[in-house]
Amino acid sequence: MFSKSLKLTSLLLIFALLFTSNVPFSSNDAQAVDDGILASPLTSSTYNDYYKYAVGKRGTELKKALHDIIDDHTEISYSDVWDALRETDEDPKNSSNVILIYSGRSQGKYTNGSSVDNWNREHVWAKSHGKFGTQMGPGTDLHHLRPEDVSINSDRGNKEFDDGGIYHTEATQCKTDNDSWEPRDSVKGDVARMLFYMTVRYEGDSGEIDLELNNSVNNGYAPYHGKLSTLLQWHAQDPVDTFEIRRNNIIYNKWQHNRNPFIDHPEWVQLIWK
Repeated sequence: MFSKSLKLTSLLLIFALLFTSNVPFSSNDAQAVDDGILASPLTSSTYNDYYKYAVGKRGTELKKALHDIIDDHTEISYSDVWDALRETDEDPKNSSNVILIYSGRSQGKYTNGSSVDNWNREHVWAKSHGKFGTQMGPGTDLHHLRPEDVSINSDRGNKEFDDGGIYHTEATQCKTDNDSWEPRDSVKGDVARMLFYMTVRYEGDSGEIDLELNNSVNNGYAPYHGKLSTLLQWHAQDPVDTFEIRRNNIIYNKWQHNRNPFIDHPEWVQLIWK
């Protein structure tokens, strides 16, 4: 077991590698942290091959290239999402628990269900925005599905993401009003990158739905989600962390075999939307 100081040094080195070179963690980097945070990441050569057709592009050309890369992922059933979330959202400090995205609460992996204080499957891209429900594909895509308390999930409903409102009584670090939801600061970037992924993955080809981001907070059942300007700010304010990286790797290696490119390459957000 490493000392706490060595763990911290290793983590700082890994963050430095990530944000200066845009190359993901190698297997050697993963071994430098003895808590299994990174969960079998790609090697640099595999990573470079995965994104090779996106390099040097920007704007709509980059968006199209990334769509082609992450399209046609392995789709899982809505029932399988339970088992997947137990793995992807495992509490790094307690392997018997998952972390709930909005409340931040650590809760038993098998306390899922529909009763009070259970956790269920939160669609970060609200499933009513485009009315895709729980169908395989957008309705079961792990890159935007996260565990959350049943009542908090219900209160968020299909509200758009934006700043403002009053503090929620249970998810005390979140704010809400009639048409928007503001998550806790430490997952604002996570939320933004999940929505960036969804609008690139689902572009309307092969009979699939076309999802797009806009600056509205009243999109109703249309296949749009907001608020883009706020999401861009959250992406910049809350950088990619090890929880997201580990999650991305598990989804790629075991479940869907595709990646969220905005976790691997945060700078591509600016090249597409600004």
